[in-house]
Amino acid sequence: MISKLFRPALAAALLMPAATLLAQPDSAKEESYVPKIEGLIKVKLEESFYSGHARFDVRNSRFGVRGNISKNMGYRTQVEFNNEGKLSVLDAYATYRVSIASISLGQQEYAFSTDLARSPMQNIFANRSFVAKYTASYVDTADKVRLLSARDIGGLLTVDLRRWFPVVLKAGLFNGSGLNNPVWQERFNISAKVEYGGEQGLQAAISSYSGRTPYAQRIAMLGGELRYIAPLFTVDGEVAQRTYEQNGKHTLTAAYLQGFYRFYLKPNTLARYLAPTARYDVVCNGMYDSAAGQFDAQRLSVGVAMGVSRKPFTGEFRLNFEKYIASRKPDNFHTDELLHDKLTLEMVVRF
Repeated sequence: MISKLFRPALAAALLMPAATLLAQPDSAKEESYVPKIEGLIKVKLEESFYSGHARFDVRNSRFGVRGNISKNMGYRTQVEFNNEGKLSVLDAYATYRVSIASISLGQQEYAFSTDLARSPMQNIFANRSFVAKYTASYVDTADKVRLLSARDIGGLLTVDLRRWFPVVLKAGLFNGSGLNNPVWQERFNISAKVEYGGEQGLQAAISSYSGRTPYAQRIAMLGGELRYIAPLFTVDGEVAQRTYEQNGKHTLTAAYLQGFYRFYLKPNTLARYLAPTARYDVVCNGMYDSAAGQFDAQRLSVGVAMGVSRKPFTGEFRLNFEKYIASRKPDNFHTDELLHDKLTLEMVVRF
């Protein structure tokens, strides 16, 4: 008799040949098996307008390799060299593709929120949104606030229906024990996402994630996304809610609306483009320090990005100003710069 733990995984495997029968034959194309090397460095200087304190910070230092070993099988590995001063493996997975379907096994993004999983290069602001920063947080058994990474170890099934209509379906099973931590589980955490839209134009998505934290507390997240992407501008919004159990049931809600417009400049100028940016986000019942208590806050972020190449998201200088309105402040507000108004100058490079 098949264990209840493996029944969802078996069902996902059975969908692969079904997807093959639904699909039209692939046109012949030559695959490249040369590995693609990629990396990212993000550094910043920021100052708190409340305390007057400032700091330099190497926020990210990433290196990765991706590629294919055959027409149907690919891989990706990525390492973060500065995860709070430590080295951390981010991605380590293999993907098998059969026509419109693919299944990835290993440590990878579990496909909840686009903003939670957005790379530092693709994030147009120096600091992450409240959705990315607080939605996946929880309190551990030692009463410390922890964060579920955007990645976990498990399997993700993707069915791409864009041959017929612009929909992509994703469903995953994950340990729920966090990065680089393959703990034996009684049951897996479950993720699901439905994406609508192409590479440009109107896009929408709904997603969910449910199961347990690494400390066995129940957690559930639900999110919705809507954006419009054009060659020169993007308008992007998300709302997410997370419930978890820790001495009772708690609910956190976060949302943001952001956008930018890119102005290309003459080739002989110092920059290739300028992109004014603006974001409004809000969080209710947020928590980043369990001893300081929960807080409610709004934030307005405005800035400008200066690109050094015509291709966006390869090399930028970013100047951001953040204005916070905390209607319910944590107890350590005066000594913690996290919710202070601040100015940030950032340099970010991708190769």
